[in-house]
Amino acid sequence: MTRLLLAIDEQWPSRPDCPWVLLGPDGQPLSEGHSEPRHWPAAAECEVVLTGPQCLWLEVPLPRGARRDLPRLLAYALEDRLLKDPDTQHLTVSHRRPTDDGERDLAGVLVIARDRLRNLVAQLAAIGRPPRRVLAEVQTAPASANGWLLSLSAGSTILRSGPNSGTAIDNDILVPLLAQQAATSRAANTAPAHIEVRCAPGTPTPDLANLQTETGTPVQAGSPYLWWQGADRKAANLLQGEFTDRQQGGSWLGHLRPALALGGGALAVWLLVNVGEVVWLKQRLGSVGERIERVYRSSFPNAPVVAPAAQMRQQLNLERARYGLLRDDDALALMAQAAEALGTDAASGIAALRFEDGRLDLTLSGPAAARAEAVVGLLASRGLLANLRQDGTTTHLLLRQENLQ
Repeated sequence: MTRLLLAIDEQWPSRPDCPWVLLGPDGQPLSEGHSEPRHWPAAAECEVVLTGPQCLWLEVPLPRGARRDLPRLLAYALEDRLLKDPDTQHLTVSHRRPTDDGERDLAGVLVIARDRLRNLVAQLAAIGRPPRRVLAEVQTAPASANGWLLSLSAGSTILRSGPNSGTAIDNDILVPLLAQQAATSRAANTAPAHIEVRCAPGTPTPDLANLQTETGTPVQAGSPYLWWQGADRKAANLLQGEFTDRQQGGSWLGHLRPALALGGGALAVWLLVNVGEVVWLKQRLGSVGERIERVYRSSFPNAPVVAPAAQMRQQLNLERARYGLLRDDDALALMAQAAEALGTDAASGIAALRFEDGRLDLTLSGPAAARAEAVVGLLASRGLLANLRQDGTTTHLLLRQENLQ
């Protein structure tokens, strides 16, 4: 997948030309140039590096709190550090690290005017180059672990005094500003071991000897500065919050659209089959109920029909009692059902029993009491009315046959 990286300064789009580089899937440049948008090469993705002073990178202490409170905490922490109202600025957290006391965090915050970012994104979208990421050169410029690194290009100069700090410097006051910062660092006992200077191809190299004299710090020349090399995946994307890349989300959904369509079709078929099965079972149940009612009417033509299945069971119990047979709601019948549900626990698990008004009360103990809830469910599945009652630490299983009221 190819990526087009644009180095956009504060004059764009009033001055529409800008440096660009086309990167291949391996992250290496395929071509580069400096031109207006109509001459930019085609690419699968477009990313932007905002050069110069368009972004401010600050590090402020933050109390630890909920994520929803972060915008309010950031605005409060930056209130005295910004010339403009924090509400007019778009804030992006680049990193967080604990302070020495462990009670707060030091948060790196990239600050850009909200209107500037909004207009830039809208302009790029209008010409068919919606950016997937917008990065800040104050962060993407190279940094050194044990010294300062100064990156110079035709449009900007970036000073990285550490891995978590970066500042855009006006070329006209480069030397006196560096001298002042070096003096401040020495006073704070944080002076750099050296200053490394990297210049972009075609950019004049400053007088390193004079720079060393003015700053009182060893100055050395480094490798060429290539602005696009720092635009890696670790750099903070400014398109956060209200600027979240909706096109990226749409593209992501676009890749998933075939799978989503297939899944939706399978779900629709599954729902259709299940609805059809429910309708079929409902019709079967209705036909069985009608058959039971016909049998009951033919067997008992003078009896009103209320609940045919229960009425037929009741009539069967009456006939059984007439011939001295066991009814299904007698104590022995209920005991047989309970013993079958309890299984091997029935022999030692029934401490006492009581039968009254068609209800069997079993006092359970040991393993039988432990699995009493499962037994209730099993008995209920057989059409019996079963529930549990706790009497202190004693468990009672109450069981009766469902009768027609």
